[in-house]
Parts: sequence; C-alpha cells; structure tokens
Amino acid sequence: MKKTLVFLMVLALFSSVVFAQGGKEAPAADAKGQYVIKMGTPSNPEDNCVKAFFEFEKLVEERTDGRVDVQVFHSAQLGAHRDYIEQMQMGSLQAAEINTAVLSGFDSKFMVFDLPYLSKNVEHLQSVLGSGLEEKLSASLEESTGLKILGWMIRSPRNIYNSRNAIETAADFNGMKIRVMESPIMTRTFELLGAVPVPLSAAERYMALQTGVVHGAENSVGIIVSEKEYEVTDYVSLTAHNITPNIIAFDKNYFDKLPSDIQDVLVAAGKEAGAYATRLDSESQQATLDELVALGMKVNDIEDKSSFTEAVSPIYEQYRDEIGGDIIDAFLK
Repeated sequence: MKKTLVFLMVLALFSSVVFAQGGKEAPAADAKGQYVIKMGTPSNPEDNCVKAFFEFEKLVEERTDGRVDVQVFHSAQLGAHRDYIEQMQMGSLQAAEINTAVLSGFDSKFMVFDLPYLSKNVEHLQSVLGSGLEEKLSASLEESTGLKILGWMIRSPRNIYNSRNAIETAADFNGMKIRVMESPIMTRTFELLGAVPVPLSAAERYMALQTGVVHGAENSVGIIVSEKEYEVTDYVSLTAHNITPNIIAFDKNYFDKLPSDIQDVLVAAGKEAGAYATRLDSESQQATLDELVALGMKVNDIEDKSSFTEAVSPIYEQYRDEIGGDIIDAFLK
C-alpha cells in the first residue's frame, strides 16, 4: 500500500513539473526530423496571397535545408479566417492568412483599416505602417490573441462589384445587398451609404452572389478573377473605399519554441512574402481590370467620390475612442 502511495505521489509530482514546463519545451520534430508548419488560406492558388504563401514555403524550406516542412492548405480546405485564428490558438494550425477586418473582432485597433477612405493609396498605407504603427499593432495582437505577425500583404484598393447596376454616386447603393467582411465598421459604412450590408465569410461569398442572397460584394479586383466571381456579377465600380491588408499570422506559442535560427528564417521569409504579395497585387491591377472587361464585365471609374466620402464621414468620430485617436491620426497627418 505504501509503495503504491509513494508511486502515485511521484507520478503526480512528475506530471506537475511537465505541465509547468510544457510552454518551454520545443515542438516535436516528425519522424524525418522536420518541423511541420501548416498554413491556411481561404483563397485559390491563382490569388496573389496564396502565391505569396508558396513563396514563403520555398524560402523557408531552402533556408533551413529541409529542416522545416511548410504545408499550404489553400481554397478554404481548413475553413475561413476566423476558423484559422481559433485553430492557431488551439495549436492545431501554425500559420494563416488573416484579414485585418476579421482581426478587428479580436483587437479593436485593427478596425483602423476598415475606416473608409483613410488610406489614400497602397504607398500611403505602407508609409504609415513603416512609421511605427506596424510594431504597435503587432505587439497589441500578440497580447490580445497570442498571434504573431510575420508579414503584411497589402491588397490593391477594394471596389464594388454587383449584378444590379453600376455605382456612380452614393444614391446608387440604395437598397443594394452587399456582402461585407465580418467587421462592424464595414457594416456601418455601407449602412451610411444606403446599402444593406450582409456580413459573410469569404468561403460563403460566391454562393451568396450566385443565389441572390446578396446583389454584390466589395473586394480587390484580383479576387473577382481568382475566385471566378465574374461568373455571377456584371458591374465593377472603382469606389476604392478601403485598402485592407491581410497578414501572415503565426501561432506565437509554437514560434517561441522553435530553434532561434529557424525563428530568424521565418521572420525574414514572412517579411519577403508579404512584400511579394503586395507587389503582385499592385502590378497586376490594370491587367486584371482589362481581363474583367474581356470576360464581359462593365468597369466604370469614378472621378468624383465626394458623395461617398460625405456619406461616411460620421464614422471617424464614432470609432475614434474605440480604435485610438493616435492610430487614426497616424493616417491623417
């Protein structure tokens, strides 16, 4: 009886030590001695962010001499953005593409990217991020979610595409059901414009357009091509109302357990992959618009956006305290 009691006490002590030190242990390599990094993205391989993920895979595997096995799961095989956050927090997924609109539901500072017409263009957004905002947002996200940002993939401006009519002024939005990302600011933006916003995940967008659950959506034009949504819409209106980055997010708990030399590789590759996606999106913008015209869509530029900016102007003050005045002012300087 005594021997049994001693054994149980030793076992309990050993278990508590293992549990307490679990956060410090390195992640186990597989049978080949490799560290496996699974990456999730909802988009198809033709999308520039997915191309950037494959670039990340190549860079990491080359620079670690095969010690790291990066596996890209595209086309929503592992779900959508919100699913990825939960999976990384649970430890079943190591990295993912996450849109900042979805992140805003976990950290209100990221709502700044949803504010319409705040970023003048991609270069302006890059400049603001580079002035110190990137570090501030990265630190905040690590604290609030346990996710680490390895790269920023900045999409070309978001525009409206729909099956009902071209958009020239805010009045053209009246009653139009628009799929928006799961962001309270984007919902409010389109309410102010007179539309009926319908928050849906990216994986649900095509079906919603096809079945008439929504009349249209808003996104970078590259998505219309890569997701074949020109099949279910007719008009593209260049409202350029938002520029929202997607981040390369990484499970910080997993990252911190990796050998330091691999951590260095991941950080460098993430930055390069983010820049790669941003460059691809910017360079392909006009060619993508030409392709959409060839596919039968009607593309209209909008010289005067004043009706849009006037309609949405109340939203800045509404969210100033929640986002942080200093963060909004970084864009307005």
